[in-house]
Amino acid sequence: MKIREKRIPSAGPSITKKEIDKVTEAMEVGWGSKMNFYIDSFVDKFSEFIGKKYCLPTAHCTDAIHLSLLAKGINSGDEVIVPDLSWVASASPITYVQATPVFVDIDPISLCIDSKSIENAITKKTKAIMAVDLIGNMPDWDELQKIAEDNNLIVIEDAAEGLGATYKNKNAGTFGDISLFSFNATKLIMSGQGGMLCTDDEEIYIKAKLLSHQGIKKELGHEYFWSTEIGYNYNWTNIQAALALAQLERIEELIQYKEWLFRKYEQCLSEVEGITLNQNHSDVDPCFWMTIAIVDENLGLSKQELVKQFDNYNIDIRPMFYPISSMPPYQKYIKNSAENYNPNATSLSARGICLPSGNNLTDEEVEYICEAFKLILKKSNE
Repeated sequence: MKIREKRIPSAGPSITKKEIDKVTEAMEVGWGSKMNFYIDSFVDKFSEFIGKKYCLPTAHCTDAIHLSLLAKGINSGDEVIVPDLSWVASASPITYVQATPVFVDIDPISLCIDSKSIENAITKKTKAIMAVDLIGNMPDWDELQKIAEDNNLIVIEDAAEGLGATYKNKNAGTFGDISLFSFNATKLIMSGQGGMLCTDDEEIYIKAKLLSHQGIKKELGHEYFWSTEIGYNYNWTNIQAALALAQLERIEELIQYKEWLFRKYEQCLSEVEGITLNQNHSDVDPCFWMTIAIVDENLGLSKQELVKQFDNYNIDIRPMFYPISSMPPYQKYIKNSAENYNPNATSLSARGICLPSGNNLTDEEVEYICEAFKLILKKSNE
């Protein structure tokens, strides 16, 4: 097999003339009276697409998570249940407000938060559930919402990776009291960086909006530059919004591409033993934000070893997320013995890799990646 000279990246955006023209236009005219024009246009279209009444753009999705906790008054002494397998930003803002993240296990099929684990983790201190639509998949939202209702818990939906997915034909981002999205460079639609806080609760929206801009009320009748409370600089830019707006106008095309990419991987690797690609429960139509491959334990290949092996073929592979509780800053939050702690998250993380899932891969590149994968597995058995 001939090694490619040009490296295949792990992720990358699809940029067309639409994006270039929209951003150019924003740079030329998006100032003064139009300083918020593209932001407002994106917010209106995104709100309509998702189906949430209020949408607040933020500099990052992490900021949106932080604002959601602040808006609901979560602070020291409170506990927030969060899946152990996720990007660390699902948990880190919980510590910003001095609350305690409580890590629970995942469902082995969807890789999303497991309802039974949630029930077992609820205490008198529990205030919220942070549910993550991991890698474009979705948890059992009926069961999760019932648990929240029965225990009077806030539901925060981290839909950063779920845009375009549905559960029982209902959009990701519509299940939480607050839902959150990311538009960083790896996401389905992107603005380089950026996030969104969505809710149907006007009180949450007003509080989050105030805190997102240094505690300053920007409405007419309020003093300019006057902070009513300590806030943050979590604002977006017009230029970012112009890029995201162009991407949002292409969202159906981008969703279709992601499914094509997953099906292409599925087709090329269908006869290879020892690999399991993304799975989902029947109620979910995932958006296939990322194609994940889990290798069987009996192959004896860790995700770190697989990353090194793919590097030999000039392919950039990312390992599956690490269990957050395994990282030094979060080990102090483990309540019980670390032995056999969240076994599904631990086992699947150790054997999982993220195949290149950019929005710009070609048929030839996917076939090359799959051929390299087959050779790596073959060599491991020799």
